[in-house]
Amino acid sequence: MFRAEQKQKFKINFRPLAVAFLSLLLGIICARRLYAGDGVYIALVVILFASLIVYCCIKIKWLALVIIASAFALGNGLYFLSYWLFTGKEYYDASISGRVCAVEYDADSSRSTLILEDVVANGDSVGNANLTIYATQEGDFQLGDILVYNGDLTHRNLFTLGSFKSGDYRDGVAYNSSVSKQDVALTSGGLKFDEKAREKIAQVLYSNMDEKYAGIAYAVLVGEKGGIDEDVYNAFASSGIIHILTVSGLHVAFLTTLIAWVMKKCKVNRFVNFVLTFVILLVYAYICGFAPSVIRAMIMGLMLVSASLFGRRYDGANALSVAGILTLLIAPLSALDVGFLMSYGCVAAIFVLQKPIANVLGKVIPKRVADLLAISLATQVGILPFLASFFSELNLLSFFANLIVVPFFGVVFMLLIVLVIAVLIIPSLGGVLMLCQWGFVAIEAVANFFASTSFKIYLTPLDPLISAMIFLAAFACSYFLFASNFAKWFIVAAICLVMACYSMLRVNFSPTGTNASLITSGYSNTLVLQSKSGQILCLNYDDYLVKYYLSQQNLDHVDYVLGIESGNGSEFGGQVVVDENGFVGDFKFSVEDDIYIIEFDDVKILFTNLSNSRYNVLAIEQKLNSQNFDFVFAKNYQPTQQINGFFASSSASDYCDYAIDDLGSFSYSFNSGDVRRID
Repeated sequence: MFRAEQKQKFKINFRPLAVAFLSLLLGIICARRLYAGDGVYIALVVILFASLIVYCCIKIKWLALVIIASAFALGNGLYFLSYWLFTGKEYYDASISGRVCAVEYDADSSRSTLILEDVVANGDSVGNANLTIYATQEGDFQLGDILVYNGDLTHRNLFTLGSFKSGDYRDGVAYNSSVSKQDVALTSGGLKFDEKAREKIAQVLYSNMDEKYAGIAYAVLVGEKGGIDEDVYNAFASSGIIHILTVSGLHVAFLTTLIAWVMKKCKVNRFVNFVLTFVILLVYAYICGFAPSVIRAMIMGLMLVSASLFGRRYDGANALSVAGILTLLIAPLSALDVGFLMSYGCVAAIFVLQKPIANVLGKVIPKRVADLLAISLATQVGILPFLASFFSELNLLSFFANLIVVPFFGVVFMLLIVLVIAVLIIPSLGGVLMLCQWGFVAIEAVANFFASTSFKIYLTPLDPLISAMIFLAAFACSYFLFASNFAKWFIVAAICLVMACYSMLRVNFSPTGTNASLITSGYSNTLVLQSKSGQILCLNYDDYLVKYYLSQQNLDHVDYVLGIESGNGSEFGGQVVVDENGFVGDFKFSVEDDIYIIEFDDVKILFTNLSNSRYNVLAIEQKLNSQNFDFVFAKNYQPTQQINGFFASSSASDYCDYAIDDLGSFSYSFNSGDVRRID
């Protein structure tokens, strides 16, 4: 507790490590957006540095400015370096070999999707690749198999519909490849330690528990959710407790607690305690694939133990910052991973808000209850911006669901670890795992109850300025800001007022030029066109793709829809146009042979989803030969001549500026004659 006179003095506690971590994180997150000319991020950075310069001038303190500017610049550099290293040289008709580290079989299409590691192409070591093999049967490929074949390795886009493919980045999957089964030479190989460990754990669980609950147990132990029943997953997600199915800091905290209890009972000295804790946490993180949240919790746990070892005071904020800096230096693009952001946002909010909230609640309820409620409330504040931006749905009762489930889950999780180890040593004890199954039955019942309630709201995605103001308001409430209560309330009220005004008068910082956004999945392709005046037209409307696009652009409607026969009531307010030619708002359009030609803002676009048949190829080429287009999208079309405009296809060719992959996306911006592509 700070002295009264310290509280009255207005001062910000700039912790160098925390400032460096936040600046590094912001630098990585903003790099791509700044390069693309995103006005919201430009405004955020300008406001941040302008405010910092003013503060430093008033307080005559420049260390914080130097740290922030240096770390921010380093973050920008790390982003581009990491992204450049991830998208290396492409290979065509190359001799390729690699080891299978993941297998997924699709019975409907008779194809297997493999993740190959340690891939070598024409003698070059290139990392990992996603390989699709056609005409296969289930069981044709196993973990550890070594494959050799001739084929292509093309870049795998890290950004999908405005989102970051964190799984590909964590697994180092930088390439796509495909081949037929008959063209693959296979050699059986052995399993690595982590694969053997996961296989043994799976065998123990599935041999002694019902399949549904074995899938849950396997997920909470190693983080792989592939075996979870769909209804169970939806219930956990709707009730707001889905985080217990993903190995995170919560799980590592429970594991660390278990280790500490065992060490205390065994009366080991502090040095042995530290070494054993380090080894156990490192092995566990390795088995779980070194997920960002696990790394964060492992580093913080080790710093807690080391503080005790050397007789030092543990500082949670510095420990969190050290974990974040180390993680970002090793894997910079982790800053774009929603799991990383939610994990660090949650813990940071606890450090910042738990004490102030507990002090307020402690005046009306018992202190122990107030502390628990404060942690839960702080957690919700920390993850709210990410829930809104990435998941859109919030169960208002999830606060209470977590209060009930998390403490009980901690007991079940620690018991599960002990019993799995016991059964691995003495297989005849397998029946004791039913104790854990009963625990998961109880957790499932709670999840089903809260999932069945109607206390859910659908959140509007928050842009970076709103998110920054939420965290700034939280910081103003904390003990990291030394000020009188009146000053704190004034700052928080001012921030809330600014957020309210900004939300109502949301300024459009996006480029004012014409914009064409192509969003694709394995099933459909949608072109979203936006005129200089802000009118939006969708071609080949797909409800899911358009919803995702609008959420990323902070929009809630479209104006016109082409490419569907009639409206079904879900076109976000767009007028469905069924004419073959004419004008709609800013757009002039015509359709012939299912080939759409759109003209607006001095831009001409050709769009079609036609299949690659002889008649359709001739129809497309007739249009291309008779007119000039700024942008062309023709599914499955291979041009026979150079196309002057920007050309995209779902099949790669020498004339493609961009080859569409499953769930790919990009924007094509026309602004005062300056044309640029935004990936």
